[in-house]
Amino acid sequence: MSRRRKILLGVAGGFVVAFTALTLRLFRYPTTDDPGPADAVVMLAGGGDRIDKAIELGVRMGLADKVVFASVWVADQNVWSARPCNSSGRALMAGTEAICFQPDPGTTQGEVREIARMARDNDWQSIIVVASTDQVTRARMLLGRCWDGDARFVGVPHNQPFLFRAAHEWGALAKALTINRGC
Repeated sequence: MSRRRKILLGVAGGFVVAFTALTLRLFRYPTTDDPGPADAVVMLAGGGDRIDKAIELGVRMGLADKVVFASVWVADQNVWSARPCNSSGRALMAGTEAICFQPDPGTTQGEVREIARMARDNDWQSIIVVASTDQVTRARMLLGRCWDGDARFVGVPHNQPFLFRAAHEWGALAKALTINRGC
């Protein structure tokens, strides 16, 4: 094997190792926070046990008296996609207010814009954000562009395969860093 080929293989191998390490750091093991008392627990829409985690933090642990659900109104069924938003699911909240909204656009960026608006309108100083673990890094960055309050992020595993989620998050992060750089 020629010296040039060995160098190219070494560089390519180094790139693969660095890319893998960065992918794991950003999307599998992102920086998360210990939840504490807050003005609201906010759940971003998506897969995994987000609803249960938001209810656990807000209702069972009593960390906030409001739990906000990014959800979708399913018009043909006349229901919200997040069960606590429907009358039959409100019993889950046991004295904690359930607030539901449909983001526009229906993206993480749309969600954080609405969350930031709610936080300003309600004078919230701190929130706990529940997102899938792979989404935490990007959601933290996006919310930081829109609101300067205290946001603590809690991740839950997504129910889709990690490689699929990582590919999605790389694309979404690239878009957030280049095309959609504002709030």
